[in-house]
Amino acid sequence: MEELAQPDSSNLLRILIVDAREQDGQHLLDALRGGGYDVYARRMCDSEEIAEALRVEDWDIVLLDCAVPDLSAAEAIDLIRPLAPDLPIVLSIAPGCRNVPVELLENGASDLVFKSNPSRLLAIVERECSRLRLLREQQAAPGLPPRVSGIDEGEARFLQLASNTPECYWLVEAETQRVTYVSKGYEQIWGRYVEALYADRRDWLKHVHEEDRASLLRTAQQHRLGGLDAKFRIRRPGGSIRWLHARTFPVHNENGLIVSVGGVASDITSLVTEQGQSPFFAHFDALTALPNQLMFYDQARRLIALAKRKNLPVGVMVVDIDHFREVNQTLGYMSGDELLRQVAGRLSGLLRESDILGRLGGDVFAVLLPDVEDTSQAAIVARRVIDALLQPVRVEGQDIFVTASLGLVFHPQDGNDAHELVSNAEIAVRHAKMNGRNNYQFYSALMHDDVRDRLFLETDLRNAIVHGEFMLYYQAKVSCENGRVTGAEALLRWNHPRRGVVPPDQFIPLLEETGLIIQVGRWVLQEACRQAVIWQQNGLDIPSVSVNLSARQLQSETLLDDIADTLKLSGLAPVCLDLEITESMLMQNPDAAVHMLRELKEMGVTLSLDDFGTGYSSLAYLKRFPLDALKVDRSFVQDIAADADDASITRAVITMAHHLKLKVVAEGVETVEQLALLISHQCDIIQGYYFSRPLGQSAMGELLGADKRLPANLLRSGTRQPMALLVAVDAAEEAISMLERDGHRVCVAADCASATAWLAGNGVDVLVCGPSNGSFDAAAVIRQVAQVQPQCERILLSDERAKSRHQVAELGAAGLLHRVIPLPLATGVLHQTVEEALERRRVIDDYARLSREVEAGGRELLRIEEERRHLLRENEALRETGGQGYLILQELLAHLPWPVIGIDNDGMLALVNEAAHAVFPGRSLLLGASLADVLPEMPLYGDEADIEIAGRRFICRWRQFRPAASVSGRFLLLEEK
Repeated sequence: MEELAQPDSSNLLRILIVDAREQDGQHLLDALRGGGYDVYARRMCDSEEIAEALRVEDWDIVLLDCAVPDLSAAEAIDLIRPLAPDLPIVLSIAPGCRNVPVELLENGASDLVFKSNPSRLLAIVERECSRLRLLREQQAAPGLPPRVSGIDEGEARFLQLASNTPECYWLVEAETQRVTYVSKGYEQIWGRYVEALYADRRDWLKHVHEEDRASLLRTAQQHRLGGLDAKFRIRRPGGSIRWLHARTFPVHNENGLIVSVGGVASDITSLVTEQGQSPFFAHFDALTALPNQLMFYDQARRLIALAKRKNLPVGVMVVDIDHFREVNQTLGYMSGDELLRQVAGRLSGLLRESDILGRLGGDVFAVLLPDVEDTSQAAIVARRVIDALLQPVRVEGQDIFVTASLGLVFHPQDGNDAHELVSNAEIAVRHAKMNGRNNYQFYSALMHDDVRDRLFLETDLRNAIVHGEFMLYYQAKVSCENGRVTGAEALLRWNHPRRGVVPPDQFIPLLEETGLIIQVGRWVLQEACRQAVIWQQNGLDIPSVSVNLSARQLQSETLLDDIADTLKLSGLAPVCLDLEITESMLMQNPDAAVHMLRELKEMGVTLSLDDFGTGYSSLAYLKRFPLDALKVDRSFVQDIAADADDASITRAVITMAHHLKLKVVAEGVETVEQLALLISHQCDIIQGYYFSRPLGQSAMGELLGADKRLPANLLRSGTRQPMALLVAVDAAEEAISMLERDGHRVCVAADCASATAWLAGNGVDVLVCGPSNGSFDAAAVIRQVAQVQPQCERILLSDERAKSRHQVAELGAAGLLHRVIPLPLATGVLHQTVEEALERRRVIDDYARLSREVEAGGRELLRIEEERRHLLRENEALRETGGQGYLILQELLAHLPWPVIGIDNDGMLALVNEAAHAVFPGRSLLLGASLADVLPEMPLYGDEADIEIAGRRFICRWRQFRPAASVSGRFLLLEEK
């Protein structure tokens, strides 16, 4: 027994180390002390000493070496658990260990850490000690509700392990065998994408070598709940063969029931090839002929050992090809392999002779840089790599442009061994990708905090799905025509138990990256449709609900089935579901998007193009997309009232959309000025804080119940009486009185300031502006009205001064002036001119309103026709079902041993079974004959009586039957006594 540190404080991290090597234990303790912990530790490797230490002292954590002589890790866990059931046990694994002891995690261990890379130890200790502290608090206060779930902790440990090892891990539901989690190792080992496995749980089996497939399937079926231990071959894209070793194990809940089955698959190709006397393929990559991961790490260990002896610098650079997945998806795996071969050749040609280039797997390469002392020298190499990849790569007759994200580290400041250096370089690569890709980043210890936070966030995100922490908020969409709510957009929110409400931009990209967006998106769709039906059943007017589709959802093979199943289960009419798809998503693969959108339209849902103006839409494709609406991005709406360019762009988008028969929805409307300008530009629907912030379920229900609307004075004049505004017009009282007596609406502003204030909150259809004078600029008012309310008819009063004539010519040439009234002002002329302008506006608005009503009526007729066809199909199916039921009934009655006679409503024989013919052979029981004629002894309908026929006694029973909606009658059953 050896004591490594003495307690000098009452607030210590107390660690029991089960390890035979003092140096290894000290290495892990140094990592904890470097993380700010005060540590008291004891190291031992004898079972009696361990038991004694557990009995006499309290510990916070156990670090258990998996290679203690004369004491296996499983035996040590069996020794520790009865003495300290809740004590966290962290496995420490020596460098070079090929097999990760996954079974120990299921049988009592909490997590694992590699001795060569103890950086994870800080996060593990923090998590496990927090869990133990909460558990002890709960035990001290037994009345409190449980705060830690064993199964959740186990799953969290499993997911953390899966995220940090190259093996492939998975979880499936025990009952349904549905895949609920697959680690990124699946893509590296199988060479396939995890989305295919989520969509089809048997996708992995398609790629098993045909000679191994049948036996593996039999073995897997025999071990559905764990216990599989099999070696088999798979075919990767391109035809290469890999040997895998797969094992499965059960995952129990707190009641001991198996709820999931976990699995791990390791690539053992190198071991098999070593045993097959094939040293080259054991150490070199078959695709690129570069040193493989095994060979690279061996070379790195040798170089680092030399650097330590001679005090030489060593650098490591990891090169990750950007968007390599898209190359495989677009051009196929064969082209992807050819791209990797050419990239490997290009990298080999630009490095120094002393540099060592290897392929770690997939699209990741690594370079050992001996004698690179500082960042300036390493930056030269990194820029050389980036520049070399700028030239196109020729693959199957076409040029492909690729970029790479690079991460650089140095020994010894960034790591003491090869695994730690490569791991830290990969962290730097991740930051390079976050900074836009096609760049390089030097590793910094601060990057670990981001990685740790992301790891914890991902674990919490997976738990959020299990615990139901997601919720929906709803933001109203409002019609610019009548001011009423025309729909609501469902917005995903995460109510984290500790962090509070997490902003969507922090977790939705992570959902996309991990593939969880498929599962969460399905829940959003189901919950939004369910809530819309509830509102409609409660009598609230909610014409539609909008749901955003992610890129992965749009590519998912299950999307159409998910939508169809959701509509069927919720009972929501398809026309009440609006799917919002971003512009960038559609343009990733526009031809496939056209096909998908058409299939969605055939289901009857509506489609909106979200964030329009932020991507690179082709108008040719925009015409092909079967869309119903465009949503103008908030970046244009934000400055629409202050920036003439944004106003022009928005007006052009609205005009273009209307020509394409599309509605326009403006996002991010926050001020009355933005609203007035959008309405004047003929925008159809607005959405934003001006009307309502995103609301929870109950608050949204209250808003719908209150029938909140936009201010009537801002709406299109088709829903209000046209308005005339007179600015700085003198001696017009009589004309104004005449207009008001005729039922017209007229407002007056004395100067520019009054006109600006009035225009900010009202819509105007006819503007009459007095002549410019020393304190009044008529041209400025006309230009302002033309910008904020371009549909307004603008009239100017002008005298004979040269300045006035010049102003009229200038405004007319710019297209800002519609009519000029000469001064002095004649009351009748002003009255007639304004009345005609108001009447023109009324006629134009009536025509626009009627056009919209005709369009809406056409859509409603299409919807009714589709419902009619649907009802006809259902009716036909019911008739077929009824006919089949009648045939089945005939077959059944024919084999009954008792006489059965069917009579229609007119008393005629409609059915006679074989038993009736046998019992009454002389009665001529023919179909269509009258029952009263052939069997006069029978009682009246409804009477159950004993009768005698030809010397035989029968009990007669009547039964009503209706085999189809249009057919009915009665059965007569005769039971002989």
